[in-house]
Amino acid sequence: MDIPVSTLAHGLDKVLFKPGVHYLKNPKTKSFNFTPFLENITQPIDFNFEALQPYITSSKDNSLIELAQSHNKRYVGSTSSVSSVLSHFYFVMSNFKPVDTACLSPAFINESKKFTRGTRVPASIYLRWKDGVYAVDVDKSYDVEDTVLSEMGRSLEKVLTHEPSDYSRYLKNSESPLPEEQRNQRESYAYGEMGNILLRSQLDCHHSRLKRGTFDLKTRAAVPVRLDLQNYTNYLGYSLRRRRGLYESFEREYYDMMRSAFLKYNFQVRIGHMDGILVAYHNTRKIFGFQYIKREEMDARLYGSSEIGDQVFRNALVMFESVLNEATKKYPNQTLRISFDTAEKSIGVAYTNIYVEAVPPEEENKTNKYKTKKEMEDVDRDSLISDPYDQISVFKLETKSIVNGALVTGPLELSNKKSQWNLYYQINELSLCQDEIIKRFRNLRKRQLAITLPSTSPNPMMQKFQKISEATLRAEAEGEAVEEEEEKTVDIHQ
Repeated sequence: MDIPVSTLAHGLDKVLFKPGVHYLKNPKTKSFNFTPFLENITQPIDFNFEALQPYITSSKDNSLIELAQSHNKRYVGSTSSVSSVLSHFYFVMSNFKPVDTACLSPAFINESKKFTRGTRVPASIYLRWKDGVYAVDVDKSYDVEDTVLSEMGRSLEKVLTHEPSDYSRYLKNSESPLPEEQRNQRESYAYGEMGNILLRSQLDCHHSRLKRGTFDLKTRAAVPVRLDLQNYTNYLGYSLRRRRGLYESFEREYYDMMRSAFLKYNFQVRIGHMDGILVAYHNTRKIFGFQYIKREEMDARLYGSSEIGDQVFRNALVMFESVLNEATKKYPNQTLRISFDTAEKSIGVAYTNIYVEAVPPEEENKTNKYKTKKEMEDVDRDSLISDPYDQISVFKLETKSIVNGALVTGPLELSNKKSQWNLYYQINELSLCQDEIIKRFRNLRKRQLAITLPSTSPNPMMQKFQKISEATLRAEAEGEAVEEEEEKTVDIHQ
């Protein structure tokens, strides 16, 4: 049975066909470009999440497992479970090639072009053995609760694809809640295969005029909210009021997305055969505007061209399957935990250490004893970093790129889309003593934990963001207009 894919509501379709940022409200005239209904965001406490289908991990998706069996596929996964791992394959094959920020204004000339620390952090997955198929699930050892952003992401998808009367049925105080049959309707998915891998992608939205038909919905919180999520209410006044600039601008959010999210988004779009992403910019209190970013635009910022992006995607999947083959050969027919840690051996030469653990049967379904980040913060951090399972092996992935017949040293730079790029790789098991393996593994987990529980030390940048927020909220309370910069109509992303 074909399951219909959602379409945009509120006249948001026009965003898909006019590049650049579309303000929800004109910053100078204060008139709305779209319905005012979109401005104020429903808070999680008011939304009925039980009206939504729960997320199904790859290992619990029986339809996915059966599809893999019928097509003789050995491995299955989803966009969310493999995108972080595929990012590590890009880091190693490109030697941490920086993003291209040439499209931005001079305000960003001296800003970093590297991928963010959170993007480069080691990635861990479970490879769960089930009915002759291995299913890739994310390791959620330190991801213990739904954040306000993950909850709002789910509710805002309904906002963007439903008219007000239909959306109201998802609220807790609805007088006409959704009937059971609508609550239980299965999500719409696309599937992609390469080699022995079968991947699932949820389809968020569709428009018949787009080249590839479907696209992803992304709800993007402003910089300070993401950097200090535990204290997000400190930044409810931080607004996006201008196109360009380092602060309170859509350009700053775009810059941050390039470094922290474009790579993940790009892999997800490719897995789902999608055209691009529609981004709704917000601060958890209000929506400020929208932007449609095509796959080709992300390709240009990340790789230089879509032709190179296609090669990157294929290479990443080939190396992923090779790693999984090595891991399952070492520890066959059982559930594994695999961690990927990419670093630079020397300037411009990257490698990936891969830690493969055999998960004891009694540990397979074990849940985290901490239910919230607050509980984790209240204990000694070292106690949160566990040793690996008893059976563990370490592999090293190294690559070599030849471009137009010449060996590449340093970050991968391809002069044009017609450049001939050949990638070679090798995977070798390292001979390390157990103490050295444990030491390295604990260091890896420590860096993962540092992203989940960031430092509580005072941060001057966050203090600056908070002052900006407080000033805006004071001006709103006093009925004063916040000074705006001159509005530009130039599209900065072409």
